Amino acid sequence: MGVDRALIVAAILIALGGAYVLFVRSERTVSPLSTASSTPQEIHITTASVREETDSHLIDVKYPQFGIPTIDSDIKDKVEVALAEFRDYPANPPESVVVKNEFTGTFEDVYVGPNVVSVKLILSQYTGGAHPMTIVSGLNYDRATGRQLLQQNAFEMLGLTAEEISAQVTTELKEKLDDAFFEEGANSNPENFSSFAISKDTVTFIFQAYQVGPYAAGPQEVSFTRTK
Repeated sequence: MGVDRALIVAAILIALGGAYVLFVRSERTVSPLSTASSTPQEIHITTASVREETDSHLIDVKYPQFGIPTIDSDIKDKVEVALAEFRDYPANPPESVVVKNEFTGTFEDVYVGPNVVSVKLILSQYTGGAHPMTIVSGLNYDRATGRQLLQQNAFEMLGLTAEEISAQVTTELKEKLDDAFFEEGANSNPENFSSFAISKDTVTFIFQAYQVGPYAAGPQEVSFTRTK
């Protein structure tokens, strides 16, 4: 990526404030995924909304609630942290491209398995720059405990190390992006794989705009087959 690109990415992520908190998780001891010992309780997914308009900003966010208090509270808290930082942004000057700062959010790829709950939370803000900036956060939880799953849990589901995952991601994205590929964004640093989504058969790692390529290339994803 080089020093200049690294500084650009750092500046963007700092500007995103709370949204960046959703993307990068601190490293800590990781507990194994719990094993369901009985038939899981049925889950009813609902959509929570935040709509707000003031003289300086517009907010329109939708996020999921699963009826599991620990998980619902964590997702809500993440959204509220991002919104709190966004609300502190100064109002746009009269000559700005947009009259009001805009913050939108939605979600997709919901998966509810026997012991995992997963969803992609997509938060985007536009403050009058060259383009909006969007962060796609894979939020994954142990269904029994409500504990958020981290990179190491994803690696264990695949039976692969960070180095092995990095090698496959690099091969695939180099072929796709060619000279536009930023290798540093997919090296074996575990933080590069902090955003991921789980399904019945796969773990999909999500790479943000500017992480592994230019903004025009958009976010990138690479999927791996689960072994457990």
